[in-house]
Amino acid sequence: MKKLFRIYFFLFSLSFYGQNDTISVVYHTENDFVIPKNTKIVYRGFLNEVFIDVPNSKSFEVEGIGVSKKEKNTYNINPSSGTDVIINISGVLKNGKKFSEKQLFKIRNLPNLQMNINNLNGFQVRMQKQNLLNAVIKGSFPDKHIGLNCTIKSFELRIPGYSSFHIDGNKIKEEYYKKIHSKVKIGDEIVICDIRFSVNINALICKINPIVIEIY
Repeated sequence: MKKLFRIYFFLFSLSFYGQNDTISVVYHTENDFVIPKNTKIVYRGFLNEVFIDVPNSKSFEVEGIGVSKKEKNTYNINPSSGTDVIINISGVLKNGKKFSEKQLFKIRNLPNLQMNINNLNGFQVRMQKQNLLNAVIKGSFPDKHIGLNCTIKSFELRIPGYSSFHIDGNKIKEEYYKKIHSKVKIGDEIVICDIRFSVNINALICKINPIVIEIY
């Protein structure tokens, strides 16, 4: 009988907890670069902006290392050392009951930006010479949770035995392709380097890969 009572009490407790609305709502705002917005990840070196609310609360407070309030329901998380950030949310419900809970975010470092040509990833790729015409240089982050846009402003194109070309934009246009076509043969390696770019966030990204293209 005692065993049945304990099981009943446990199930009742779960049911009551599931039906009350003391659970906070926490997600990255539209201004934040983390995607999807309900992802419990923050990146070191940045102010990660999150929305926090507690439905049916009279008042609540948010505390945590590196956590600061920006405006109503909007908070910044600036993670430092460690692997986790714990956000403590506590307050009073409209019925007068006190509540307290924790939200855990994993801390990650921003990975290096990876450059590719015609969506071919890697430090070294193989291409046929004709595919260099209007080939597009792009930059992307390997972490799928990073929603940042990278704009390629210019790059240098080096051909064995010749001076390098400076190309503005992100594409090998026809005027440069004609020079490449007349000077490059099968087996040669072209190098795209000194890639200048910008991302839509104030981020210091120093290390990016050049692209070595083997012509076959």
